[in-house]
Amino acid sequence: MKNLIYRIAFLLMLTVVSTSCKKILEVKPEFIRTTEQVYANDKSADSVVVGMYAQWASNSNLFDIPVAGGLSSDELKPGASLDDDFLNRYNNRLDPVNSSTKIYWSDYYSVIYTANSIIEGVATSKGMTTSGKQKATGEALFMRAFCYFYLVNFFGDVPLVTSTAYKETKNFPRTPVAKVYAQILEDLLKAESYLGDQYPTAGRVRANKWVVKALLSRVYLYTGDWKNASLKASEIIENRTQYSLGVMEGTSADDAEMDIFHSDNKESIFQMWNEIGYGLAGQTLGDGAYVAVADEGSNSLIDAFEDGDKRRWNYINEETGGYRIYKYRLDVENSEYKEYTVVFRLAEQYLIRAEALAKLGQLDAAVQDVNTIRNRAGLENLDDGQTESSILDAVEQERRVELCFEWSDRWFNLRRLGHLDQVMSENKPTYWKSTAALYPVPRVEIQNNPKLTQNPGYN
Repeated sequence: MKNLIYRIAFLLMLTVVSTSCKKILEVKPEFIRTTEQVYANDKSADSVVVGMYAQWASNSNLFDIPVAGGLSSDELKPGASLDDDFLNRYNNRLDPVNSSTKIYWSDYYSVIYTANSIIEGVATSKGMTTSGKQKATGEALFMRAFCYFYLVNFFGDVPLVTSTAYKETKNFPRTPVAKVYAQILEDLLKAESYLGDQYPTAGRVRANKWVVKALLSRVYLYTGDWKNASLKASEIIENRTQYSLGVMEGTSADDAEMDIFHSDNKESIFQMWNEIGYGLAGQTLGDGAYVAVADEGSNSLIDAFEDGDKRRWNYINEETGGYRIYKYRLDVENSEYKEYTVVFRLAEQYLIRAEALAKLGQLDAAVQDVNTIRNRAGLENLDDGQTESSILDAVEQERRVELCFEWSDRWFNLRRLGHLDQVMSENKPTYWKSTAALYPVPRVEIQNNPKLTQNPGYN
């Protein structure tokens, strides 16, 4: 029933968007609703907001985005299917014409357009309550910020579009990353002030104030604002009523068990609902037809797990012929997944705060956060006498093993920390070039917008 509601909301959202931009979708006149009708009251507006999430979940390819950075970095390799696009990502030889990365660009801008439409529609509504307007606007601002975060981390400078005036924005040039981040922060701070503590619906699949804080802490970290990164992460960590670390057990393939990715787990801050046949749980297990961690033998990620680390057996499954992703178990009951695709979770907040505290010189507190994550995985505390440098190394190590295969975290952070060239040159010496740090701007977008320029290395 829940999935049916999402589909209906998605269709309603499309009818609204189509009235503003014919390029999005052609809809028969009898199905078209005007902006005034759709935003006539809180309930109808909320249906469009739900549709925005459904559009994101269906368009941005749940499997592809988290795995993309894994293939580009040193986490994953193409599986038995030997798909050319997967091979090109693994070899860091993306094509501006044929690469599926063009889908990331178009799909995220499609969601941004919908978010802009909601923000504008709510602003002119005469029938919505003040609280209804704030909630709808807050969720749209969050989704717009989320999409821009991934766009700048995949492509670098991107056009910054904050309205539905297609004729005015269709030829926007690329905006510097710093200005895009400034808009992301502006959107998130507004969303934080508009949204409440509770989730609008069950399942933690829509944004509340705490979801916004989770992205805020990450953006502050990426922009070097250590104080605010620490503060926002602390607010979430200290909200023990809503959030706590999940349970992990087992030190072998026979007894590995965890609840971290269960849809009702309190470690999840924000997640996507799954549908049978879709999502990470349905596409990254089994025989490794899509992606694998490694063939028989060893690789740098397998070697990164310390002896006794419970994550080794809970996150990676050793099968005949190699190693497979085991984080997202296919656990089906009554035709629904027990596990959703987790987007933000509490463990990341501990690591964000640890890095920020180390940068601020609060070394003991930073070590405590790192140890919290290590202890949950069955590992001992860090040695005494840690320095800022050694703590930052420990945080990077914990990020690698704790957040592997999650939303391109490894790929983004290697570039953020300035370690990408060194790591990739060691792992892929035949193919790696420093210009591969950013994905190519899709050729079709440059053809449609002459003011767009290509990233170096792809002309």
